Amino acid sequence: MRFRTRELFLAGALTVSTVGLAVPASATTPVADLRADTATTPGQPALFLANIDDDAGVCKARSKELLVAAAGREQADNESFRVQEAALREEAKDPAKKEEAERKYAALRRAHRMAQYQADRDMAACNDAADTVVNGAQDEADLARLHTAPWAAAPASATGRVTVPGAGADHVRLFIKRPKSAAPRGWEVVGPGTKLTAAELRAGVELGIEGRDVVRDSAVWAGRVTVRLDVTANGVTSSRTIALQQAPVLTQLNTQRLQEALASDDQDPETGKPFTDALAAAVKANGVDTPLRRVDTGGDQWMQDLFEPGYASIPGPGGKPHGMRVLIPSVNENRHAASRVVFTDFAGPDVAAVHIAHVPTPDEDSTYDSMGNLETVPAYRGYPAGRIVIGGDPADGRKGPAAEMLTFLRSQNMQKPLSLDTSWLSVGHIDEFVQFLPAPGSRLGWRAIVADPRSGMKVLQDAKKAGHGGQIMHGGLPALDWRYTDHVDQRSIDEFLADPQFVHVNDRSAQKIDANVAVLKREVGLTDADIVRVPALFTARTMDYLMLQSEIKGMKPGPDRDAAEARLRAMDQAVALIPGTVNGLVLNNGEYVAPKPFGPLIGGKDVFTEAIDEAFATTGYTVRYVDDLLSTHVSEGEIHCATNTLRAVFGTDQRWWRHSA
Repeated sequence: MRFRTRELFLAGALTVSTVGLAVPASATTPVADLRADTATTPGQPALFLANIDDDAGVCKARSKELLVAAAGREQADNESFRVQEAALREEAKDPAKKEEAERKYAALRRAHRMAQYQADRDMAACNDAADTVVNGAQDEADLARLHTAPWAAAPASATGRVTVPGAGADHVRLFIKRPKSAAPRGWEVVGPGTKLTAAELRAGVELGIEGRDVVRDSAVWAGRVTVRLDVTANGVTSSRTIALQQAPVLTQLNTQRLQEALASDDQDPETGKPFTDALAAAVKANGVDTPLRRVDTGGDQWMQDLFEPGYASIPGPGGKPHGMRVLIPSVNENRHAASRVVFTDFAGPDVAAVHIAHVPTPDEDSTYDSMGNLETVPAYRGYPAGRIVIGGDPADGRKGPAAEMLTFLRSQNMQKPLSLDTSWLSVGHIDEFVQFLPAPGSRLGWRAIVADPRSGMKVLQDAKKAGHGGQIMHGGLPALDWRYTDHVDQRSIDEFLADPQFVHVNDRSAQKIDANVAVLKREVGLTDADIVRVPALFTARTMDYLMLQSEIKGMKPGPDRDAAEARLRAMDQAVALIPGTVNGLVLNNGEYVAPKPFGPLIGGKDVFTEAIDEAFATTGYTVRYVDDLLSTHVSEGEIHCATNTLRAVFGTDQRWWRHSA
């Protein structure tokens, strides 16, 4: 963490001032000294947590009650919004009233969205820091501890005060441990009237501090506070201050051990259940700590897109990290309802969830706010906790992640988001073309796996040269009914290679991926040796393509149809043709779950399976294949999109603060 020491008090080398006449140290000279258990690097502030988990275990039930209570209100508000929206659209048809109608509509839209978020705000407000009580031993463990040095010679008249001066006071709560107090576990809230007695000064007191919320915008509050101890005796006051910094919310890394894999509880007997059953078997075979957890998301299968798992930690007993998971839900409006599972299914002891409000603009492309569009580069020089990469459209500043989300991520001051161009993709998510694998013994300890359309095209070209151009693209498919035939392009290798649109899309995709890799090389310092190129193929036959194609079939011959067909031929936004390998699940012990490619069968073998295995073998990885063709691939997603993970973020090797100066 790059704290500028000129802006902060030093932890462990604290500012001391004496009010009144200077006197030599003696039994009558006040002695004020503070130390923090969570002091880390010399010259850096001590750390504390935003104590927003739910160690009392009451918030899940409360969240479910809030959603039930909110359902009628939200429905009525939606209906009212639609009526007012329609009226304003009519009003805007009058040129003289258009500008005013648009202004009213913007205000209406904002008010509507904020009203819809009321339940989210209420659910997020249920946490341990919402009250002035220490809720049991687990909650007590989340307090960062401060201690006053014992002053054995304190006279009976000596008194002390502990305060949090400055603007940071509103963001924290300070407790004092008084074993004989009636307060839970002896922790009393420090208020304006709290005084340390002479007896407490002689023995030394223990203090605890908690943050009341995460840092959301460092321009408003950067997480810094100062605790001040004033000790007065015989008309002389001695003071000591100590600087603290709230621990940032960090996103987890694929290099951290997988503890639990998550998927939606899709029980469709034809597609969803077979997919999640196969996924569960792969996770179990890998020996992951917890079997695949199936979550009721209300029918939203894109578990990756609902939230990003993060965490916050500080030095705990023995120097081992202590903290909590912090789940960051998507601000994509299409994911809003399902993302509430962070409150109803996950928040609890040592698991927090935050709400980040965002009001989308009418022309916003919300796909960029799905969390499959956020990945984290593992640790590298200058970024000990890794670095976030997030996709968008560099040519259009309005098409990218929400400003509120970017502000939140940047304000953690550790994993400065790096932008990549995902505008060339139909869905537009980072996980469609790049992912990161732990690679012990390699230069960085990890490698990037990158989709490679050029090697994918070479697989087809080699097959054609060998006389197999008549083989269909997707070999070994199960029987497909009418719902899926349009989504699975069953032309031959020869037909694909002769299709200029297909060739163009893969050439364009390769160029766009090259440009993104160049950014990673420049910013992260990747070399070709750090990158594993995985054969991939893309197509323009996206959902939008198929919808326009269907529309054209119903059109009469003529200029309108000709224009529509020209638009169809010009479409070049990309989606995976062969189920996307890079869009998979990183397990432990050098294993990876990839979607079964269903590539051309030559000599009874899938040529893409062979090429993918060969690419992963260079990393020492074994690939487990799971059929996601009908469950996710035909809906323009893959295994990574449909899963999420909780990884080991509190091991002794996860002390991010050791290299943050």
